[in-house]
Amino acid sequence: MRVVLTGGGTGGHIYPLLAVAAAARDWHTSFIGSTAGLESKIVPKSGIDFHAVASGGVRGKSLPVRVRSLLRSGVGVLAAYRLLRRLKPDVVVSSGGYAALPVTFAARLRGLPLALIEPNATPGLANRVAMRYAARILIAYEAARDQLPKELRDRAVVTGVPVRPRRQLPRREAREALGVGQDSVLIAVTGGSQGARALNATVCGMAAMLGEGEQVILATGQREHERWAPGATDRLRIEPYFWDMDLVLAAADVFVGRAGAMTCAEILCAGIPAILVPLPNPAVHQDDNARVLADAGAAVLLPEEGLAPEALWRELLPIVRTPARRLAMGAAALALGRPDAAKAAAREVSRLGGRLG
Repeated sequence: MRVVLTGGGTGGHIYPLLAVAAAARDWHTSFIGSTAGLESKIVPKSGIDFHAVASGGVRGKSLPVRVRSLLRSGVGVLAAYRLLRRLKPDVVVSSGGYAALPVTFAARLRGLPLALIEPNATPGLANRVAMRYAARILIAYEAARDQLPKELRDRAVVTGVPVRPRRQLPRREAREALGVGQDSVLIAVTGGSQGARALNATVCGMAAMLGEGEQVILATGQREHERWAPGATDRLRIEPYFWDMDLVLAAADVFVGRAGAMTCAEILCAGIPAILVPLPNPAVHQDDNARVLADAGAAVLLPEEGLAPEALWRELLPIVRTPARRLAMGAAALALGRPDAAKAAAREVSRLGGRLG
C-alpha cells in the first residue's frame, strides 16, 4: 500500500507518524512536509522519502505575516497536488501542524482518503480545519471524542498516541547504568529538548527539601545547562538532556515535566506517576492533556503560575514518601496508556486503504 505522511513543525507532529510507519512494514511510505520544520531534518534520517512544499503558520502572527503565510500555503497546495499525482498514494495520513495543511487540502482536491492522527486531548488548528473531510480521526483518549463536533464523532477511533516501542529495561539495570542507588526514590524532571527555565529554577530551589534516599535527575535543556549546572549536589543531578528516555523512565519513581502529547504517552506506557506542569500557551492544549491524566488518577496537574519550590514539593511529598500512592498512580497510568497505539493506527490506515477488512 502506498501511503503519504504529512505533518510537522514540532516533534509531537513528526514522531507519531514515524512510529505508525515503523509499525506497518508493508507500506511504501513518503513524507511531505515543510522546508523549515524539524521534519526536513528528522524524516530523511528515518529512511523515508522526504518531499518539501511551501507552508506557513498563522496563529499568533501579525497580519502581514498571516497574508504571506496564506500565499505560501496556496503555492504549497499546488505543489502538493502535483506530488500526490506523482506518488499515487492509497491514503494520506496527517498529524496536523501548519506543514500539513497544503497536503491535506491537496488530498481533498484529489479525492484521496485522509486519516488524521490527533495526539492531543483537544485538536489543534490544522486538524480542526481538516477533520471535516477526514475519513478517520485517530484520537489519543476516549475523552477526546467529546472535543470533536458531534457529526464527526462516529469517524473517531481511539488508538492512543503512536510512540516508538519502548525497550523493556529492568529497573535494577537502568539504575546501575545511571549510577542511582537501588533503594533511593528517584524523581526525573525535564522541560523537553529546549528545557523550561521555570521548571529548572523551581527544582533547583526545591533540592534542599529532599530527604535521605531521595534524588532528582534534572534535564535542563542544552541552552539552559550552563546556567544551572553549578547547582548540582549529591541529591540533585543536572544533565543537559535525557539522551535515553527509556533508561530514565525505567529507573524513575516519579516524573515531573510538561504535558505534551508525546511526553504523556511515554509516561503512561512506562506506568510512571507524574506531576505535570503544562506549557502556559493555550494554543498547544497541554492543560487538556494533563487534565485527562489527572482525572484518571495517573498525574497531578500543577499550573506554571503556581509553580514554586514549596508548591512543587507539597505535591511531590505524598507521592515520594507513600509507596502505595506511587503504585496506585502507576497502575492508573498503565491502564490509560496504549503501548500498541502505533500498530492500532497502522491497522486503521490499512483498513482505510482497503487492505484490511
